[in-house]
Amino acid sequence: MTMVRVEVLTAPGCRKCEAAKALVVNTIARLRQEIPDLKVEVINLADHPEVAVQYRVMATPAIAINGVLAFYGTPKEADLRQRLLEVAR
Repeated sequence: MTMVRVEVLTAPGCRKCEAAKALVVNTIARLRQEIPDLKVEVINLADHPEVAVQYRVMATPAIAINGVLAFYGTPKEADLRQRLLEVAR
């Protein structure tokens, strides 16, 4: 399995960002046995505007997987899980 890096892109005052972070953390916890090399990083775009430019993010939350923007908003858990498993293969 390939290493999978998940970036949760957030911003101050973003109400939906907490839900996105919780979803990612919980989904990753459930996938640890299937994808042992799974890393997550929460990035505040106010502190790292270069990341917003890199991914061309205009709204938060957003989720990138292995350097590719995968979701705007908070995805359904099944969609996130499927994408993570696809990338890990």
